[in-house]
This record gives sequence, C-alpha cells and structure tokens, in this order.
Amino acid sequence: MIVLSGIAATNRGGTGRLLLGIIEEQRAKNLDVQFVFVGNRATVARSLLLRNPVGLGQEVARHYWRRASRHWLLRTRKFLETSRLVVLHPQEIGTRWLDAVIARRARLGKITELFVLDASFFCVRSYNHMPGENAPCLRCLHHGTSEAARHGCCAFPIRDPWASTFVNRIRQHALRGSVAFWAQTEGYRTLLTEFAGQGAKVRVAGLWTDDFDGLENSFPTVPPIADIVYHGSWHEAKGAQWALALANAMPDRTFLFPFRKPAATVSPPNAFFRPLSWDTGLAEQVQASPLCLVPSLWTATIEGALVKSISHAPATAVVTSSFAFAEELPDGLVLRLPADIGDAAAMLRRHAGWQPSAALRASWLKSFASHNTGILETLTRTAFEG
Repeated sequence: MIVLSGIAATNRGGTGRLLLGIIEEQRAKNLDVQFVFVGNRATVARSLLLRNPVGLGQEVARHYWRRASRHWLLRTRKFLETSRLVVLHPQEIGTRWLDAVIARRARLGKITELFVLDASFFCVRSYNHMPGENAPCLRCLHHGTSEAARHGCCAFPIRDPWASTFVNRIRQHALRGSVAFWAQTEGYRTLLTEFAGQGAKVRVAGLWTDDFDGLENSFPTVPPIADIVYHGSWHEAKGAQWALALANAMPDRTFLFPFRKPAATVSPPNAFFRPLSWDTGLAEQVQASPLCLVPSLWTATIEGALVKSISHAPATAVVTSSFAFAEELPDGLVLRLPADIGDAAAMLRRHAGWQPSAALRASWLKSFASHNTGILETLTRTAFEG
C-alpha cells in the first residue's frame, strides 16, 4: 500500500498529526506501507511561526522538491500500478494532477482510495458552511457545483480554479467504480452515498491522531481565565464568530478565545483573546473552565478539539449540525445547543453547572479508543473490490 499525502507529518494540524500516528503504527507493526509526500506547507508555516530562517529555507526547499516529484511519479510504474493507493488531502496534492493519477490507474483496472478528511469531495470551501448562516451548506451536494459559482465560493485552503471541476470528476470516477472512499463517521458514509450513489464504495475507518494518545492524562491545575473557553481556530465554519456573538448575548459570562484578536474584530468586554495552543496553556484552560465550546457549523468530521474537550473539560457544548460527528455522540455526553444565538444563550443559562456523568464519559472514551485506534491496520486489512 502507498499512502499519498499533500500534507507533511507534523504536530501542526489534524492531518499532520494523523500522519504522525499512522507512521508510528506502521513502524510498530511493521506494516507493508510506503508514505509519499508531495507537499510541505505545514512545516514551512511552522518555521515561519518559530522565526527560524535556516529551518524555513530547508522546509521551503523540501516543499518545492516534493511538488516537482509529482512529474516523475506520473511516469513511475510502481506508483501507478500499486494495488492500493490511499490519498489524503487532494487540495494540497493538486486536483488536476490527482485526477490524472486516478484516470491512469483506472485504465490499469486500479481503484484509488480517498481518505475523507473534510467536505471537499462536494464543497470547494472544504468546510461546507456559508458566511452568515448557522447550519451546514449542502447546496452543491444537492444541486451541483453551479451553486458554488452562483454564491461566489472560493476554494479553500488552496486557491484552485479547477476545484469545482474536480468535484464533478470525483463523482464521475466514483460512479465508474474507479474511486473508493474511507469515511470517518456514519454521517459521512451517508453524505458520500448521496454524492456518488447507492453503489458507491464507502467504508468507515474512524480517526486517531497522535495527540489522542493522552486522552486520559490530566494537566496541572490552574485558575480559569474565563467561564467558557472556545476550542477552535478563528474560522467562521468552526463557529468562531458564532461564539463571539454568543459572548455578546451573555454579558454575565466571560469567554476565552485562544488566539490573538483578529484585526477589525469588534468584541464585547467579556471576550478575552490569548494566543494559546494545546501545548502552551490551552489544555489547562480547557480542563479548568466550567464549559468548553466547540460550535462547528459545518458537517464536521472527527475533530480533535471536540474529542479532547470531551476528555478533559468539565462540560462540553456543541451546536446541533446535521451529519456532523457530534450528532453521533450518545445523549448526555455533550450539551447540544440550538443554532439560534438567543436560544443557545437561554439554554446555557437554564443548564448552568451541567456536566456529563463520569461513567458515561469514561465509557465513551473507552469505546472511542477501541473503534478508532489501529487506523492504518484497518486501512490495510481489506481491499475494495473492483
């Protein structure tokens, strides 16, 4: 099996951490898996953040070398003829190039397997959410990619004028049986079946990243900065602006946002902005604050922020969102808030001090680990039938 990724294995970002975990699993179990990387932007970004000019130069050179390697990969028989090719993050790989790989493998009778990390198989935004809305957007899934053009949607995280074409090409490949999908959740199995028809080749693999290994750990005790901590990045689909609006509607509660205040952002006095990562203070604040808020507004897959919040926070709240991983959690494990800001604020006031039972939390964490660890072995165990 070859695992092809446009993202490098790094502790920066969910995909990088996923790769760190499966590389470690491959070494521990001596699985017959080769990793091929055709991008390195995440480690370039990390060098920029660390202000490391020497490291930056090395990572930039590695990035462009990996991009150039795509040309000879298209001419490499071992790569094109491998019985199993699992692809992560098509956006970073390059959609035109990946389409050529899929087409050439199809002519050889080979199936290309896509490990689905987000909604990019039907949404050029990757996070299928429209600004100003409080629910996932399924327009392109139901009505085709002309909806993306009509609403002025831009490809994310890579500017790609071919993104809509790639969505249509993936559907065509899937209908012909030359593309199969690994989903993380049952909700995504449903979305993929709706996307590519009842005959779509879809299996659920789950997700496990290297930072899930410490879910049972505890952190040093610190005083909470705020009553409610938002656990996510500054992205509208992740619910950042929704959380800020909630803070505005609840002046009697304080809110912590773990990043610098974005430019031109107007925030109420009860919203505090601190540049924190999980390893530099956020973990302790999630553990100390009475409530952790993970209000994703897209059809979120298994989000590390949500899993770690459930594990470490006294209580976790989400926003009800169709097909999202949070919808598959057992009742009573998280507080499910309505998308309307006023209704959500009222619900939080009614349920002030709520916490899930310790037994339910422990039972879910055990079940989650048993179903999601060993993900690489799950991928290698069974091949899709042609």
